[in-house]
Amino acid sequence: MEDTTNSSTERLHKFLARSGAASRRECEDFIRNGRVTVDGSVVRSMGVVVDGEQQDVRLDGERVHCDPAASYVVYKPPGVVCTTDDQFGRTAVTDLVRARFKRKLFSVGRMEEESEGLIIVTNDGDLASKVLKRGHPLRQTWFLKVHGIYSPDKINQLREGVWLSDGKTGPIWVQVLRAGPNVTTLLASPSISQHRMLRRAFAKVGLVADKVVRIRIGHLTTENLKERGWRRLSPEDVARLMTPHADDQQPMGLKAPPPSGRRAKNAGTYSVESSSKPQRAERSRSAPARGRKPPTGRRAAASRRGPQERRDDPRPPSSGRRVIGA
Repeated sequence: MEDTTNSSTERLHKFLARSGAASRRECEDFIRNGRVTVDGSVVRSMGVVVDGEQQDVRLDGERVHCDPAASYVVYKPPGVVCTTDDQFGRTAVTDLVRARFKRKLFSVGRMEEESEGLIIVTNDGDLASKVLKRGHPLRQTWFLKVHGIYSPDKINQLREGVWLSDGKTGPIWVQVLRAGPNVTTLLASPSISQHRMLRRAFAKVGLVADKVVRIRIGHLTTENLKERGWRRLSPEDVARLMTPHADDQQPMGLKAPPPSGRRAKNAGTYSVESSSKPQRAERSRSAPARGRKPPTGRRAAASRRGPQERRDDPRPPSSGRRVIGA
């Protein structure tokens, strides 16, 4: 039996995944299909242990090198794709990081080309397989601007889940930020992952998503992260993504505002900027006008009475004064 106690040895499919070739499950398929060789011999069985530093491991004839694990959170702008090899030559989200670090990276999950926001880029197959695993409790929160006639019934349908062509969406957490006659801004957090789910789910109830931005993945937010910006994740960040805290499993507790937003006065909450000018506060009826002295005597008493009371006042008006409403 092979010795697996050496810290530099590991199972072949795990080594391939850690190199960034693919997820563990896909690497197992590579081995079964005879696409992997170790020291020139094709390997088709599971459980083979290799030493990547000493042995020659190849995938489709190309030497597999396992760089140190590195993970980044990137703000993907619209127009950038999440594929590693685009046939149309479009900019990939991995290019935003690879422009500085020449590492073989891939994105954790996918995001539509027209959508934007946070996405994790890594060469750590363990992290990717853990985060993408079905049933993983990590929650994501999205900011949406939708067009259409808003109604609470439509939002309640989304909260209960709607049926799409590939199944029911499951409950969607929705918080309305501002409801307008034609445009509504809101936050949404789906409980499961489906292809273009949010756009399709809102279209199902008659609301067209014009802007979709992922502003939170677990404890990671858009705070201090500009468009096309990125930052490297610390070992603590990676550990927390793989084993989320209780707060990371809830769609609340945002630390960053949605795009075009501003932080509210009460810390911890955020509101969307309004294009309309704020209305002036209505001056109290009893408040004196600026530059005028407050009324005194009978004049003050008359100002405190309503118009009908002044009409019914049996006392005669003082000479030389016009009675209002007489």
